[in-house]
Order: sequence, then C-alpha cells, then structure tokens
Amino acid sequence: MTSGWRLSLALIPARPSSFESALTLDATRDPTYQSGFWTHDVPGGMHYQGRRWGFSPADIYDTANTFKSYGIEGPAEGPELREELLAAVPVAHKELLAGMHWVVELECTRFDGHDPLKIVCVHAGLSADKDAAAQLEALRLRDWRMPVLHERGQVARIEAFSGRTTVLRNHPALVEGNVVLVSGHHGTCIIDRSDQRAIVDEHGGLGPIQAIIFPEWDVISS
Repeated sequence: MTSGWRLSLALIPARPSSFESALTLDATRDPTYQSGFWTHDVPGGMHYQGRRWGFSPADIYDTANTFKSYGIEGPAEGPELREELLAAVPVAHKELLAGMHWVVELECTRFDGHDPLKIVCVHAGLSADKDAAAQLEALRLRDWRMPVLHERGQVARIEAFSGRTTVLRNHPALVEGNVVLVSGHHGTCIIDRSDQRAIVDEHGGLGPIQAIIFPEWDVISS
C-alpha cells in the first residue's frame, strides 16, 4: 500500500493546507485506539494510517518484505525503527514517493471516432455519495485535511486510499460524463464497461501484477 508507505515516512505535501484547519497529523488517531499501531513520538507527527502501515506488531499490511528490501528486519515496536528506515531508504526513492500524484487523469483517443475517453485513476476509488469535483480537486491538491476525503467523517481514513464498499462503483457524475474510473486496492478484478469502472487488483499484491489497456479494455498480467 504505497499511500501508507508515504504516510509512515511523512512523505506527504508539506505546504500549508488549502483551507483553514487546525488538524495535525497526530490528531488523525482516535484517542480511544490504544493498540495495533506504532505509538512512539515523531517530530511533526505521523498520520494514523502511517502508524498502522509499517509499525504494527501484527504487520497488518504484510510490510515485512518492504523492510527487508532495505536491509531492515521489521516491523517492530522499537522507537528507533523509523529512523533506521528513513536512513535506509535512498533519497531518490523518497523523492519518488513524495512526488506521487493522488489522482491521475488521462485522455485516450478512441479508435471508433467518438469523443476522447477520459480516464481517472485513484488508488481505491471515489465515494459515490460525495461531490465528484470536490473529491478530485482535493486529490489534485494532495491535501489530507480536506473533509471531503475523510471516510464517514473519520480523519484517520482517506477514503480514496482505504475505502471499500463506498468506492466500488463509479461515481454517477463520471458515468454521465463518460469518464472511466480505474483503481486497484480491492484484491479483485472487476471490469464493468456499463458502469465505466475498472478494478485491476486480482492478486492484491501477492501474485502477478495486472494492468489494463485502453481503449480496448484489455487486462494483462505479468
């Protein structure tokens, strides 16, 4: 889960929020949560999803292989672990993670002469119950503080990164505008041309990697 990886290393945009907010990274953790995450202090704070991603004693996201790839045995609970990881990750990798877009929007020329096909790619999807334009704008700004991104009002969950049932379908406004919504995240492969929706993640990161080719809608695997 690349979003959790970025959050655990605090590789998220550092510029001021696009709207007035006193929300801090550490405030994303519900104070009633007492276990299942990394508890140690971090200068500037850490988003709750980052605390869960790589530093949970239960290894919720199966991140041990990521740690191992940088020569570190993890995850673990010690306060020194994050500093070891930060030191081990090359600058080029940090720059790549920090610069990643939260949404990618593309236009694809059709073979049949119809209007160009617009494609929106988001990690998990968009909530069909919220304004599509507002969600897309918040994702373009990469601003985790914006309420439209919070799942069911929970600041700890960015719905476009970690939503499940609420983001399975395409947004009605995108369907109406002939916009295809593509994501991974869900551990399945669903191609629904009537809904203009593609979920390409059959193996959930534990098997061959999938991709989809447009405008043919062909799914290929490694």
